[in-house]
Amino acid sequence: MTLINKNININHTLGSFLIGIFPIIIFLGSAIINFYIVLIDLILIYEIIKNRNYNYFNNKIFYLLSLIWFSLFVNLIFSQDPQNSYGRTFGFLRFIFLVFAIKYYLIDDITKLKKYILILWTVFFLIICFDLLFEFTLGYNTLGFKSYMPGRLAGFFNQELKIGYLFSFLCLIAASNIYYLLQNYPSGNLFKKLFKKYSIYLILLIITLISLFIGERANFIKTLIIVFLFSLFFERKFLLKKILIFFTLIIIIFSIISQLDEKNNYKYRFWGMFLKPIITEPIKFVKNSTYGDHYNQAYKIFNDNKLFGVGLKNYRKVVHTGDYGPNAPIHPHEKHLEILSETGLFGYLFFISFFIYSFYFAIKKYPNNNNLYQLSCLLFVFSNLIPFIPSGSFFTTYGAVIFWTSFAFMIFENKNLDFSKSKIE
Repeated sequence: MTLINKNININHTLGSFLIGIFPIIIFLGSAIINFYIVLIDLILIYEIIKNRNYNYFNNKIFYLLSLIWFSLFVNLIFSQDPQNSYGRTFGFLRFIFLVFAIKYYLIDDITKLKKYILILWTVFFLIICFDLLFEFTLGYNTLGFKSYMPGRLAGFFNQELKIGYLFSFLCLIAASNIYYLLQNYPSGNLFKKLFKKYSIYLILLIITLISLFIGERANFIKTLIIVFLFSLFFERKFLLKKILIFFTLIIIIFSIISQLDEKNNYKYRFWGMFLKPIITEPIKFVKNSTYGDHYNQAYKIFNDNKLFGVGLKNYRKVVHTGDYGPNAPIHPHEKHLEILSETGLFGYLFFISFFIYSFYFAIKKYPNNNNLYQLSCLLFVFSNLIPFIPSGSFFTTYGAVIFWTSFAFMIFENKNLDFSKSKIE
């Protein structure tokens, strides 16, 4: 079902514009991001009411997300500090409407505007890549920002070292865009034909290397996973050859890292702190690592509050009480353990059932659409729900807005956004 008329009104244009500048807003801090989300949501609700199209939310995904929201309110009753949990519980609603705003203003849009929005996202991504390579080479980015942590790139986030998450979200969308755009241009000689055909693999290799340079180990692992799976499903042939080439390249990259000077920051982060301990003493590494401590603390809290957890946003409060160990963070740095410890089995079953159904729906849908944007976001959402890979909080504004934007593409994407179907005018 589409709500978009050929005559686009000012509200629709504004909504589409706000979606278009999403990669810029993400750098401006939580307060502005929240204002941005609420504004988009209000514009959407206004248009729905204005057009009297109340059936727009007559959608199974909307009902299921609403059911999750309802479960959070039930959980609120059992929260150890309901006042602390209320804001986060009520605030989850803004992401539900954001999912449908993305659908309304971008995915369901039958105008050319959507194409230009995705091109704009690609341009933002290329600017981010240039900025990161600039910082990697000179030690500071194009705005003069530099990372306080050796072996990590800050990019436009300055001292907030979280550029890797946004990078892993935009990278495959941008790769798909570039690939689709290349297919629209004629190829004369054999070299141009081969470049058009295999350009996607070169792009994926460059993405992998830049992700490595960023220095965020968890997001690098996620990027590796989504790049690998994307290369397999992008063109479902020569699977064995692709697997062999991919793992050969990874072995070469990490072999080079292992041979770097001992004082090299990237060797220290990826080889000394990460790969070498995993290879030599995997159990000891997990048990004695900082993240191992966090996971153990979260499990203890869940074990003490199995059914309903301690309530949203109460992990940071409870972890400093009782015998939960030292160096307690404000969240467990793992999404499953965060949901389990804060909402218990009651809330976790709602979330996990919803995502299992969503993956089933999206995977079933993809072969018919064969749309790379849907595949890109499906893999991004999947990578962020893999257990025991360190992550930010599931409910924090920055992470949630990216996650639910990607989810909207995963679940609602169709054939209409395939640039290879028609030329850009």
